Amino acid sequence: MIVPAAPNDRFAEVLNSLRHAAIPSHALTTEIPAPTRIAPFAVALEAKVPGGERPLATGSFIVLHDPDPPSAWQGDVRVICATKAEVESEMAEDPLFSEVVWTWLTEALDTAGPLPCALAGTVTKTMDESFGGLRPRGTHVAVEVRASWTPEGADAGDHLVAWLTFLGRLGGLEPLPTDVPRLPARV
Repeated sequence: MIVPAAPNDRFAEVLNSLRHAAIPSHALTTEIPAPTRIAPFAVALEAKVPGGERPLATGSFIVLHDPDPPSAWQGDVRVICATKAEVESEMAEDPLFSEVVWTWLTEALDTAGPLPCALAGTVTKTMDESFGGLRPRGTHVAVEVRASWTPEGADAGDHLVAWLTFLGRLGGLEPLPTDVPRLPARV
């Protein structure tokens, strides 16, 4: 993980929780440069759910810490994520599709403990249709979810795992039944 020159104790705690998160086996994560203008302390991860030639889903997960946070955060740690996946056009045509996708996110976050504060976001469906020489590509439908929230406590690792679970679900993976134990993270 990229660590600022002098992380404060709170952000060190956040980084530690990310380092020890039990990353689901369906997800591959890589650290990427974090934004530098939003908060004094930040870390960013890129994730994907592999799936043949192209990933089933991709996204970024950013954790910000500001000892003097904006009041809208309702805490000194803020998570920002962006997630994208291709979906079947029939799914996207369902009038409740956006609400269902948002519910997948809130259900995943519910596994991280109490629902986070100041949860906000968007679900965007895009469809492009090819014509002329591009006609063989057909119709392409994608969904993008952008969300942010303030986790309770400093355990951003649980929120990362919840978000990665959501990433897998958005990519078409079925969630594990509640009576199936998760395997420990690979070291």
